[in-house]
Amino acid sequence: MNDSPVNKIYTAITEEKARTSYPEGFPHLPEVPVGRYTEPEFYQLEMEHMWKKSWLHAGHISELPKEGSYKLFEQLGLSIIVSRGLDGQIRAFHNICRHRGSALLLEKTGTARRFVCPYHAWGYTSDGKLQTVPEERNFPCLDKENRGLLPVRCEVVRGMIYINLNDDAVPLAEYLAFEGIELGDFPLEDMVVKHEVHVEMDCNWKTALDNFLEIYHVPVVHTKSIAPYLDAQSNIIDLYRHGHARLATAKRGATIFQANTDAADSLGPLFKDHNIALLRFPNTFSAIDPVGFAWQTWWPMGLNKSVMVVSVMGWQGDSEEDRAFWEGMKQQILAIAKEDQHLFAPLQRSLNTGLLPNMVLGYQERVLYWYQEQIDRHIGVENIPEHLRVKQVLADHTSD
Repeated sequence: MNDSPVNKIYTAITEEKARTSYPEGFPHLPEVPVGRYTEPEFYQLEMEHMWKKSWLHAGHISELPKEGSYKLFEQLGLSIIVSRGLDGQIRAFHNICRHRGSALLLEKTGTARRFVCPYHAWGYTSDGKLQTVPEERNFPCLDKENRGLLPVRCEVVRGMIYINLNDDAVPLAEYLAFEGIELGDFPLEDMVVKHEVHVEMDCNWKTALDNFLEIYHVPVVHTKSIAPYLDAQSNIIDLYRHGHARLATAKRGATIFQANTDAADSLGPLFKDHNIALLRFPNTFSAIDPVGFAWQTWWPMGLNKSVMVVSVMGWQGDSEEDRAFWEGMKQQILAIAKEDQHLFAPLQRSLNTGLLPNMVLGYQERVLYWYQEQIDRHIGVENIPEHLRVKQVLADHTSD
């Protein structure tokens, strides 16, 4: 029992709070080139080699409640249909008709038992086969068998739907194996998306993401909203393969969201006593709370423009009281995020001046460095100009 994940976290937190110097044997973090946040060349390397080769969060099974349900994934210049077929299977396809390239679906969510192009009415089955072509006699060389929708790799773990443009990527379950260690029996698959909000920001996507991967700023920026509920000096971090990480922070005996604690009690002491936050490389973060929480992703809209997508994860229920509670939680999540957001555009402007060539990171900011290392591994270090690379120093300090 003493070796259980829960006990290990309690022990590690006690040791962290007692720490008075830099941990012996842990590497000092090299400086991070600011050009990774400002140079178009590095942005293009990310677009080509990282985003196209990573597992990307595309939704939750609750958003596809019945056969024919679909939602559009519209990030990175892509439009991808994520749908539940008539056989119940969740699939993904590029939202492109194989005739002349028209978008098949124009509404972001809905129900479609088959996909019919709004331009010339070519029709596809829910599993992507080309089924009907008006005036088919005029297409003598048409091979319908090989003119189905263009598939996108799509897999589901714990109710979360991911897509990947790389057919050679490791299976999603293997990629997210660390969740089994950190989440245990937490029933993500039983939750539902209560709200989804998109917040555009005038900064590089990493400028925004960095903020959520450390709590060094919490006592300063979130003095009244978060700091009273979290013991910032207790923060412990585990790094995992593929660029993932877990941050665990002791709660001060209360939850930020005011509600009954039945859910927390039923899931045991780990989630009741701690804020458990997970980074799933490259861009997905969630601070798990049994009451409910924000599932956040950050996406590039340009070198100096990004969008944060916030899905409010909660539990089944649709009473007036239930709707009021989740609306309140959404507003509270956005209010806390706004405390950070007003700093991002000025920060990006500072980076863009070129006056700060490198960033300095401390021990409690090591997740920021870890995911930068993973970006370089995705791109291929040899493909990155030397002045934009980060040194690979943390691979021997992972928990798996």
